[in-house]
Amino acid sequence: RDAEKATSLSGDDVAPYHEKIAVQLYDEKGKPSEQGTVEEWWSGAGKDKRLYAMPSYSATVVREDGKVFRTPGVSYPPAMVELLLDQVERPLPEDSEVENAKLEMKKINYGKVPLECIMLAQPIKGLNAIPMGLFPTYCFDPGKNSLRLGFNYGTQLVIRNSIATFQERLVSLDVVVRTGDVTAAEGRIVALTKQAVTDADLATDGLVGTGNNAPVKVASGVIQGMVLKQPQPIYPQSAKDNHVAGTVVLHALIGTDGHIYRLTVQSSPDPDLAIAALAAVRQWVYRPYQLFGEPVEVETTINVNFTFGP
Repeated sequence: RDAEKATSLSGDDVAPYHEKIAVQLYDEKGKPSEQGTVEEWWSGAGKDKRLYAMPSYSATVVREDGKVFRTPGVSYPPAMVELLLDQVERPLPEDSEVENAKLEMKKINYGKVPLECIMLAQPIKGLNAIPMGLFPTYCFDPGKNSLRLGFNYGTQLVIRNSIATFQERLVSLDVVVRTGDVTAAEGRIVALTKQAVTDADLATDGLVGTGNNAPVKVASGVIQGMVLKQPQPIYPQSAKDNHVAGTVVLHALIGTDGHIYRLTVQSSPDPDLAIAALAAVRQWVYRPYQLFGEPVEVETTINVNFTFGP
């Protein structure tokens, strides 16, 4: 909780502010694709305005009292841009994610930099040791609340550079997101100041109400037909030797870009099969699911079958 308060710009005791972030996105090969800016006028928890100025996405979005208003004719913001904003404003997980996790502590060196890490491991019956980074992992400067790295299911790395203090919070001025071996996005704060936010600043004139941004629940069979990239899991030798087979059931949150942002194990016949399923599925990519012509976040179930073949 101390680290959450030290890094969050969305707390009840945070005064209204204005920020501007310069964004650079990259393609799947790590080559620059587009750049732009995002500005935000934050008035309180769940009450703000964002102005996106990107070649592929230009929009005004106002959130207030659980309602969302957006420029007519535009879809949801790019998921990678939203991830950069989250890393600036609230980089740590929700309380519910922490409460349902088994906290694993470990000291690592990132290059020559020593860090203290906490992994939010899911308790898997029969498994005592979980590889670091398999589940969301947060790494801090030793003995401090300054968050420096975040691992997300082993395939996504968030690097937080140039830590500065704003309203007694530790804010990263530069955020780099890497997917696998390539850079996916970079965000740099170019303005961050206390500023009164008026009702006029949050006016919704000319915007269209879109309801909330809650994920849409989609049946596993439907989402299975939308997969674009699907590395197959490796059958653990230990499971083969013990003649263990069966289905690992995972619950997934799939972003508007088709990438998986959260995975939890619902059931598994064997702990090693659960790890093998997680290691593979976290790399799967889907065609974005659309609702009324707009890509939306999806909650779904993913079944990974382990069976003996010839």
